[in-house]
Amino acid sequence: MMVCVLIPLVLTVLLTETSALLSSSGEKNMSAGTEQVFSCPPRWLLFGQRCFAFYPVWSSWSDANLLCSQAAGKLASLHTPEERQFVRLLANTHTPVWLGGYQEQQNWFWSDDSPFRMSDWTNQWQGNTSEGGACMEMEPKSGKLHSAPCGELRFYICSTKDASSSKVVPSDRKPGIMHGLSLFDVLWGNSYLLAEEIRHLSYFLKELRSGQLTQRCYNNFIQQEALYLHRVSSTLETLMCNLQEADENTRSLLQDTLQHYRSRNQSPLTSPPPQWLHFALQSFHSVVLEEPIYWLVALSARACLRDFLAELKPGSKLVSGSEDKACSIYQQWSVESLKEVAWIRRYRKVLEEYQDQIDVFKAINIFHDHMVNQKNFYKAVDCDIEDEKL
Repeated sequence: MMVCVLIPLVLTVLLTETSALLSSSGEKNMSAGTEQVFSCPPRWLLFGQRCFAFYPVWSSWSDANLLCSQAAGKLASLHTPEERQFVRLLANTHTPVWLGGYQEQQNWFWSDDSPFRMSDWTNQWQGNTSEGGACMEMEPKSGKLHSAPCGELRFYICSTKDASSSKVVPSDRKPGIMHGLSLFDVLWGNSYLLAEEIRHLSYFLKELRSGQLTQRCYNNFIQQEALYLHRVSSTLETLMCNLQEADENTRSLLQDTLQHYRSRNQSPLTSPPPQWLHFALQSFHSVVLEEPIYWLVALSARACLRDFLAELKPGSKLVSGSEDKACSIYQQWSVESLKEVAWIRRYRKVLEEYQDQIDVFKAINIFHDHMVNQKNFYKAVDCDIEDEKL
């Protein structure tokens, strides 16, 4: 289990020291006798004149850099020992993180086009040199920098080129829903047709309904799902280590969800990771810097879909073919589905309790994105046509 470090306290001290340094050279930030005020997007941290954010979201280097650009930034570049120390402490994880360095024709560059001048850079290679070129990773625990295959999955740190000089004050007003409506029902209602599409287009579910699903195909489904749960659980674990603002109900549900996912994550990650997994994990980019209640919105999508699909069980009129074989596999499906369905009541209770504090449009988009992930997963779990019907 991850040991959480006292990152908030350390960063507070570091940022205080940085503020003192900036104040001592205030003439650089003064214009007509007025000090220039720098600000960052919500949940980003200011260091010097740049904003930084740590994203515990599994991505390849190129995907991470693209996701950073959506927030008007790039993967972080490092130019001073102080920035390197700050970034090391910001990455509250034991997992290596992507930075903005990449290799091209034997030369190294920063993704934000700033000059690449690195001291204590050994360019030590970690991994297979044939996998998609070389990119820079940092080990947060030691601060060491390495080359690594760009196609591997890592957490990452984004930075802006310059912090904004005009302070943006976010609105406290959040679009809500009509009195008497349930946010949980609104989320599901906006994704119901997508769930129907999943049920009818998935080869795995078609075989399950017909009673022709093989044990090999079912085992493949479980293993592929475990890949997803393994990566999501490590993201959730990192988020929980730095969780400060959640109430007890939200915290308890997140902690229990983490324990549940851990119990299902024994499948090792294949290399390279399947494409559907890339997309599924990237959807957390828009969630991890939000308030914890939105993490629950994202996590509830999978549970809602399994609840919807739980009707596929032993004794269904859709069962045909070999009764013994079908019932054995259906029994496994039923047991696994019941484990997921049990979470629905808890998600509903917490989301409805705090629905007046939630931006309903943001919640709908987050829920829908994670339902799309489930669609991609169910479409990807395909069984070999030649697989012998055992």
